[in-house]
Amino acid sequence: MKSVLVTGANKGIGLAVVEAILREQPGYRVILGSRNSDRGKAAKEALQASDESWPDRIHVLEIDVGSDRSVSEAGARLAAQIGEATSPLYGVVNNAGAITGSVREVLDVNVRGIHRVCEVFAPRVEAGGRIVNVTSASGPNFVTRCDAQRHAFFTDEDMTWERLERFMQECAELDDFASLGMDSDSAYGLSKACANVLTIFLARRHPELFVNACTPGYINTDLGRETLGTRTPEEAGMKTPADGARVIMKLLFDAPRGRGHYYGSDGLRSPIDHYRAPGSPEHAGD
Repeated sequence: MKSVLVTGANKGIGLAVVEAILREQPGYRVILGSRNSDRGKAAKEALQASDESWPDRIHVLEIDVGSDRSVSEAGARLAAQIGEATSPLYGVVNNAGAITGSVREVLDVNVRGIHRVCEVFAPRVEAGGRIVNVTSASGPNFVTRCDAQRHAFFTDEDMTWERLERFMQECAELDDFASLGMDSDSAYGLSKACANVLTIFLARRHPELFVNACTPGYINTDLGRETLGTRTPEEAGMKTPADGARVIMKLLFDAPRGRGHYYGSDGLRSPIDHYRAPGSPEHAGD
């Protein structure tokens, strides 16, 4: 059985992706990544109550994407527990994320977390496999408000990790992003803009894989509700985690549609420098 690793999978969109794989892809095992192993096990118990055949297809893996040591140890545990030779890794969904905290903390989870996971697990993904980075429309919206120089940075096809890392370190030391050409102080939007250009770099670094990013949409999750203010989820037009899982499933299992691209919640390619509403014409790109 091939395996798909989903980080941040004990709740929200990650859990919805796990359930969708179990229901729709019977030939696949899910590695349910959770920062807290007890919460991961509780999520597994809730899932296995739905179908008696599911327990053998769910493997809980403790992994904190904000920690080099945790991600490295998770890789070693996975190899020891399920055996890489007999269970090839087909895909990785980088879903774990943070919306609150300092600039440094948000970047560490939303951008460095993706990089950490790919450093350890991308070499274990079979040729033709998939890596899906769950980002957000907050990224393109952030880039829209940047000056020309910073816009070019966030859309650079030749981005390197070293250059992106230096930039993030610089951002973390500032109280105001204006000096770097960014007309927004949103650490979350910044992190998602960085994650989208990181996806371009990762696709170039792993040409044997299909590496893409997507926004699941505005979803009713713990993270999403932190942006509601005084509105209700219904007033804000939030969708369900199952709705958010659809584009991720499409990038995981549908016919390959390119590498290093960013997709909207409707499954159509979108630009990384401005917002494309779901249902509007697909971005042609380069």
